Amino acid sequence: MLDEFFDFVRTHQNFTWMHWNMRDINYGFQAIEHRYTVLGGTPTRVEESRKFDLARELIAIYGVGYIGHPRLENLVEKNKITNRDFLVGAQEAAAFENKEFVRLHQSTLRKVDILANIAERAANDSLSTNATWRERYGFHPSVIVELIKEHWFYSLLALLALISSLARWWKIFF
Repeated sequence: MLDEFFDFVRTHQNFTWMHWNMRDINYGFQAIEHRYTVLGGTPTRVEESRKFDLARELIAIYGVGYIGHPRLENLVEKNKITNRDFLVGAQEAAAFENKEFVRLHQSTLRKVDILANIAERAANDSLSTNATWRERYGFHPSVIVELIKEHWFYSLLALLALISSLARWWKIFF
C-alpha cells in the first residue's frame, strides 16, 4: 500500500495536497514517510508549499471558536453531511486489529468526500459554523469595502448612503 502511495506522490508532485491536521510526526505526512522508511522504502516527500491544511484554513477564515471539538465530526453534523462509513480513531484501530480493511477503505473514502464537501461549502460561503459575524469579518474598514463589492444588497445601501450625503451637501451649499 505504501509503495502505491509513494508512486502516486511521485507522479503528482505539482498537485496541492489537501488534508486535515496531518502536520506532525505522530499523525501526518511525516508519520507516513517514517513508516515507509522503517519498512525499507524511500519516500517521495510532499513539499510544504503543496500542503493545504483545511483544518487550519477554516480557523483562519472563521476564527478558533467556529465549531466545537471534535471539529470534523461537528462540522459534518452541523452541515448535515452524510457520515455513513465514517470511523473515528478508536474505531479505525479496532477495524485494523480485526483485519476489516474494506471497512477502513470505506472510511477513508468517506473522509475524502467529507473534506471535499467542506472545502466546497467554505469556498462558496455556504458552510454552517458557530462563528459570529464579528469573528468572521472583524471590524476593519476593508471588510466593509469587500461586502460592498461582493453583495448587491450592501452595494445598494452604499449607493443610497452616497446619494443621501450628496443631497444633504447640495442643500447646504446651494
